Amino acid sequence: MTTYTPDRVLDIRALPGTRETIVYKDGGLFPVLALTPDGVAVASLRGGAGHIGRQGRMEVVRSLNGGLTWSPPNVVADSEDDDRNPAFGISPQGTLILLYHRQHNYDADGNYQGGARAVSGQPIALMATRSHDTGLSWEKPYPLAIDSLPTGSPYGKIVSLADDTLIAPIYTSQAWVGRANLSSPSWASFARLIGEQSAAQTDYALLARSRDDGRTWGDISLIAPDMNETALLALPDGALLAVLRGADGAQGLHSAHSQDGGRAWSSPRQITDARQHPADLVRLANGDILLTYGNRNPPYRVEGRISRDNGHSWLDCLLTFSGHLYGYTVEEPRRTDLGYPSSIVRYDSGSGQGITMYYYNPSMRSARDARQHADNPLYRDRNYHAIAVTWDERELIAAVQREISER
Repeated sequence: MTTYTPDRVLDIRALPGTRETIVYKDGGLFPVLALTPDGVAVASLRGGAGHIGRQGRMEVVRSLNGGLTWSPPNVVADSEDDDRNPAFGISPQGTLILLYHRQHNYDADGNYQGGARAVSGQPIALMATRSHDTGLSWEKPYPLAIDSLPTGSPYGKIVSLADDTLIAPIYTSQAWVGRANLSSPSWASFARLIGEQSAAQTDYALLARSRDDGRTWGDISLIAPDMNETALLALPDGALLAVLRGADGAQGLHSAHSQDGGRAWSSPRQITDARQHPADLVRLANGDILLTYGNRNPPYRVEGRISRDNGHSWLDCLLTFSGHLYGYTVEEPRRTDLGYPSSIVRYDSGSGQGITMYYYNPSMRSARDARQHADNPLYRDRNYHAIAVTWDERELIAAVQREISER
């Protein structure tokens, strides 16, 4: 396991151009940001329930001024089951694309059953919808019929490659490998890609492709076993950077690279300590890569690191985008529900305005069981918040350079 003890900590909130805005009260989980060609910032997020619950729905909020103010949430998908876990992005044609996970793992009373056991006997559904008007209206959500991927969970940003192919991170578990339609030729090919598996539970980080503006998806590649939620970034030289959440007990972040459009990947290398996850990536104007993640250890906050060599190494300067999210005197380990930051940079007259959005619950308590009832914090949306931190790109770049130069 890696141990990362930074020499310097840079609080982005202390920079003159930084502002903090409450985007969403009583909801706003798992935000993912996208930027339209005309500069509208759109965030896909979860409302209607807490971390679990059949009332969960997919929503979007929009900002016309670089993240300083946000629209009320617009419901995109709200089925009788749990709609959750977005992957979100924009195509070269300007189409907003939302992939998400419709979960059937609840009994008739709305109690979450856990794991990959679907009460209805149906696999957890991968769903999709698109918007052609910057998120104001959306297609009726439809299931993704990917023979080689019976089920899974999307995550993070959808990325566009140089040839306009869209790629999206999806992860699945070994429990679903056992439920696969082995007669499907495409699944058989994917199963060979994974190889022989042990009886131990594990996750697989995958990459799916679309060549029709996000309408259909397939052509699955394996990024790595024993990993799940994955951030992707297309690099200027045509390579891809992935930062993956480990599926082991530590759940630190790991980096991997691909030189062939995501077909083959380097072995993952751990880059954060335990419980520092999941990742988001964005490239800055000077070529630096900003990685952000939630630190679920004291001091419980949203943190970031900078790479100047396309993710092969990371500067010894820790960025913070929040304060201690459970109070400045709370140092003992406790139940956490925070993080999932997502960042974009909006350019106006050559000046870059960064937006980093995350969620947290400042009063999360441990649940005594997994059943749905009024006192179970896992099901309640109350006290969840989504926060937008807006920052000046030039200030951030200059501040990082000062910290590094003064060592």
